[in-house]
Formats: sequence, C-alpha cells, structure tokens
Amino acid sequence: MANDINDLVKFYEHIENVVENETKLQDSLKVVTLFRVALELAAKDMGLVKASYLMARLQHVSLGTSLGMEDDFSGILEELCTKKPTIN
Repeated sequence: MANDINDLVKFYEHIENVVENETKLQDSLKVVTLFRVALELAAKDMGLVKASYLMARLQHVSLGTSLGMEDDFSGILEELCTKKPTIN
C-alpha cells in the first residue's frame, strides 16, 4: 500500500494544482464539478449505491475531524486499496 499512498499523494497534489490554477470559476463551482467527477468515476468502479455510500463515509470522517474527533481517511483508503476476493 506504500506505493499506492505515494501515488495518491502525487495525484492529490496534481489535482490541487489544477484546481488552484483555475481562476475563472468560483471555488464552490469547482467543488460541485469535482464532486460530480468523483461520483461518476466511483459509480463506474463500484456502482452508484456503493459510490454514494463511500461519499457518505467521506463526509462522516470530514465532519468528525472538524469536531475534533480522532478520525481520518486512512481506514477508507486501506479498505479500497486492499483487493478482496469475491465469492460468487
């Protein structure tokens, strides 16, 4: 997972740079666009219901962190980076 984390950090920094350099749009409009792209990508990967559940989990962690709770995204990242066999 270490390589995955390094790649994620690089990807995050790249996206952050692209968003910051776009000066014609309000930040709130950028957020809506990024959320839509994220939901569409996740839905292709895991289906809309699971993607919506993932978004809710991300929101839960964000709210908890802002309330001072010891929570972070590492558990979600670890779960998503770990390939689990499916049983049919």
